[in-house]
Amino acid sequence: MGRLLTLALLTVPVLGVGCGDDDGSDPGLDAGLDAGTARDSGPRADALFFDPADYVDPAAFEYDWTCTGEVAPDLTAPMAEPPVEDCSAGIWPDLEVAQICPTITDATRTDPDTGMPLPPADDRTLPTQIPVSESGSFLPTELPMSWPSTLRVVAWNMEYSSNLDAQLDTLTTDPELASADVYLLSEVDRCSARNGVRRAARMLAERVGGAYAYGIEFVELSIDRTVGGDTGQAIVSRRPLTGVGLLCHTAHNDWFAEDDEPRLGQRVVLYGEVPVGETHARVVALHLESKDAFGELRAVQVKELLDAAQAGACERPQVVAGDFNAWYPTTPELVLMRNAGFTDALDEVGDTGFTHSGSTRLDYVWTRGFTAREGAVLREVMTSDHFPIWVDLELTP
Repeated sequence: MGRLLTLALLTVPVLGVGCGDDDGSDPGLDAGLDAGTARDSGPRADALFFDPADYVDPAAFEYDWTCTGEVAPDLTAPMAEPPVEDCSAGIWPDLEVAQICPTITDATRTDPDTGMPLPPADDRTLPTQIPVSESGSFLPTELPMSWPSTLRVVAWNMEYSSNLDAQLDTLTTDPELASADVYLLSEVDRCSARNGVRRAARMLAERVGGAYAYGIEFVELSIDRTVGGDTGQAIVSRRPLTGVGLLCHTAHNDWFAEDDEPRLGQRVVLYGEVPVGETHARVVALHLESKDAFGELRAVQVKELLDAAQAGACERPQVVAGDFNAWYPTTPELVLMRNAGFTDALDEVGDTGFTHSGSTRLDYVWTRGFTAREGAVLREVMTSDHFPIWVDLELTP
């Protein structure tokens, strides 16, 4: 019986799931759950006949956090004026090559709209850091001289902001979400057919009167489909947002070569600085690779994230949140976060159940230098295939 369950676990996940096609259900995971186990508990190590460590190179789990002390925050402000609300400028195919991450692929295509050979010529190597794709501020002109030592964070994979109007209403009216200081968002579309050709991050920032930064993960090519536009990560903050930037990852699935979802770009980490108490916290919005059964690609991405965390903050407070696409609790990317001194905030507040409509836990809020006081996954919100998360954090003395 155990051998049959192990086979089920090994066969299905290897196929992988698409960035927006993952329904969170894993027949292998289901097979590993006892028949009487409630489906509201998410994947648990004691319910699985599978451990990624049995199949992944042990080096994937190894990382040394070597820095000590604090790296001063980058207090360079984002652009003061947001771009125009409509999508008449600043989007594909008018984007310069340097505005998106290098597309690493052996495939070639032709853009049906422009006749451009794709991918564009690009001699940059990965990992690399690039400026954010869009930013701006709707903050009031007069701001407090000091900020609380607490921080309410919301993390949400918005499924391409394809239900944007309902999502904006939820984020600005739900009692837990509407009072957030910082929103760390993934799968946020900009000017795509999926979200009504609108700038979702800009719209949320304007609604809450905050600053924002948006970073392109993928340009969604309109090759044999009608999506267009781009998708990526966003940070929206009711506190001044500074030092924003994008980290382009190395390891990846070749999304450009996918027949059903051809894309330019690469997986990215979007980061910035917000004031908390007498310091600044580094906040990070991410979306790790989905087509990666055992976490080997995601482990590389997390190591690059940790390298950037050491170089940009070290022992300053940090929040790293988003869709980790980690199917199992012992995958290397999660082990790496724990071993680097980050704490699972949802575990601290006692809600480690599923975060995806497929009854799996894919989304995390990891902190360093904070203690989580309250928080939850809002499973009653049904406008995305992922559920929003909120946590109240307090600087650790």
